[in-house]
This record gives sequence, structure tokens and C-alpha cells, in this order.
Amino acid sequence: MNEHVDYSAKPAKGITRFFWWCAGADKEILKYSSYADHVKYVGIGGIVLATGILASLSMFFAINYIFENVAIAIPVGLLWGAIIFNLDRFIVSSTGKGDGTDSITWKELGNASPRLAMAIILGFTISAPLEVYIFQKEIDRQFYKLDQEEQKIEIKKIEDIYTKSPEFNKLNQDKAVLEDEIKKLEQEREKYQGEAARETSQAEGGCGPNCEKFEKMAKEVLGRVDERKKKIADIDKELQVYKDNKNDKIKKLSEVNNKAHGLLDRLLALHAIPGSAWPAWMIRLMFVFIEIAPVLLKLMLIKSPYDYMSENVNQILETKQGINREHIIDENSKMHTMKGFYNPKRIIAIVEHQNSKEEENAKEAITLFAKQEKEEIQKDPSSFVKTDKES
Repeated sequence: MNEHVDYSAKPAKGITRFFWWCAGADKEILKYSSYADHVKYVGIGGIVLATGILASLSMFFAINYIFENVAIAIPVGLLWGAIIFNLDRFIVSSTGKGDGTDSITWKELGNASPRLAMAIILGFTISAPLEVYIFQKEIDRQFYKLDQEEQKIEIKKIEDIYTKSPEFNKLNQDKAVLEDEIKKLEQEREKYQGEAARETSQAEGGCGPNCEKFEKMAKEVLGRVDERKKKIADIDKELQVYKDNKNDKIKKLSEVNNKAHGLLDRLLALHAIPGSAWPAWMIRLMFVFIEIAPVLLKLMLIKSPYDYMSENVNQILETKQGINREHIIDENSKMHTMKGFYNPKRIIAIVEHQNSKEEENAKEAITLFAKQEKEEIQKDPSSFVKTDKES
């Protein structure tokens, strides 16, 4: 900050500074900003924090539907919420102020489109599990209806498997034959019993020889009936095995249907509910709007003292590092800002000057050495020349 101006710093509470941090704002500059800037960035930070919390809840419900284990769902939900919070914080802090007015132009939307696209995708991702949780009762009723219809179809298939089984059909046919034979034998037995009763009523001394004969024949028929009933009982035991197997499969089918409802099944069931499209889309768009709201707000913000002070601080830091801004007006009277990097230019100039001086010194040294050597040659040329005899 400019030390020559008497800024009045406004102390901020911990929760306020935390929301500033969530918004990706510079809390040291905000301390010197207006109250409106304080409220503005607390609001933006609150929205970013809210999206992180909603993302945690969303992933918690999603993982809980999949694994049905709270111990797994809680840490995964917190981790996902932290990831979404970090992404949202980056999106908001990297979004500019647009043109500094409260209106949004198509150009500004085009520049912010990548960040808006990321925010929209995150909004849809967060909304899906929460939609399922909000409409849980309606989805359960839809599942009950769908399960009943599906179970009827599956039960029909299971029953067809058994009714079309050759062994099952043969047992039923054999049982039907035996039951038909029993009916005939019962009729025959009743006939013999009637004849025996007639003989008893005609004979003065009770049951005579003919009566005993008919009773014996009736008893014999009863034995044949009991024999067939025993066979039917054996057949019923075998049929009961088929029925038990069929009932076990139907029971397991019901258990599978009740436990097989994952997140995707619940979403599909939600879309299958009549009249659910508008409420579901309203919830979905609400989460999307919450996700993109910070980006849109940043584009709609009017430049405030915080923004000018931020630019001032950035320019001071750039100047200290040898970076200068040059404003150039082109032929269309449009102003362009060009940055000049003076530290690299200064270092390059110093190195170039050093190299040129070293080159000059090297040349001067060689010149002086050559002059000294020439003087020595003039004094004693023979010391520099070797004859054949000497060689």
C-alpha cells in the first residue's frame, strides 16, 4: 500500500476473513476497502462455501446408495466437497470484473464461457444425488410399482419353467391318473358295500355268505385305493420339491429387486414418475444457478476501491520487479497496454557492456604484448632466429 496516504484499516472478524479467503480475495487490501466491498466478498465466499457443502452432501448420499456404509460415505463426501470447493474458489478468483459495469456483454460471456461451462457441469453433478434424496419417497413408490410389474413378469417366467418341465408334467399326469382311478375304485367300493347291505337286510341270520363276499370285495377295493393314495402322497412329496424350489427363486427375486436399486436406477425411476420433469428440473437448475452465481456476480460487479487498490498494489509489485506498463494508442484510437520488462533489459545491457569492455581489454593486452615483443626483437634479433646448425 502507499505509505504516504493515511489509510484507515478496518479490523475484520475471523469468520469474515474466512469468507474472504473462500472468495479468493486479498484480505490485507480488503481491510482498507469500503464496507460494501466487505459485504460483497463475504457473499461471494459464502456461495463458494455453500457449493462445497452441497457437493459433500451430494457425494455422501451417492456413496451411501452404492455401498450402504456411512463409514465410507463420510470421508469420500468430505474429500469430494473439498475438491469442488477448491475448483469453485479457483473459478471465482480467476474470473475478472468484465468491463467494470453492472451489465454483462456477449463478449464478457464469451471470455467467461470456459469457467461457466465448468460451473454448469459441476452444478449438474452436484444436483443428481440430491434430487434423488429430495424425491426419495416418490421414487420408493415408483420402485414398488415397477417391482410389482417386474416381479409379475419374472414370476411368470419361473412358473413357466416348472410347468413346462417334462418331469413336473409327468408327475401331475400320473397323479391325475391315480386320482381318476381312486374315483372309480370308490364307486366300485360303494357298489360292493351297497350289495353287502342289501344281503344283510334280506338274510334273517345277519351277514350271510354273499354278504361276506361283497364285504371282502369292498375291502379289497379299499386296499387298492389306499395303495394309490400312498402313490399320490409320494408324488406330492416330489411335486413339493419343485414348488419349494420355485418359491425360493421367487423369494430371492424379490430380495434382489429390493436391494438392486442404485443411484442410476433411482434417477431413471425419478424420470419415469409422471409429472416429475418440472420439479426435478427446477431443483437441477437451482443447483446450477448456485454454482454459476459467483462467476456471474464477478462479471456484474462495478469497480470499487478494492479493485483500484488491487491494481495499485499489483503495479507497485511489478514496478519493484522492473516491470512497467506502457499505454499505446493505435491508428483506430484504441488504447493497448504493453508491458516492458526492465530488469532483463538492464541485465542484458550490463552483460553486453561487460563483454565489450573485456573485448577491448583483450585487444589492448595483445597490442601491448606485441609492442613489447617487437622491442625485444630489435634489441637482440638472434635470440628469436634459429639457424640450421643450431637446430
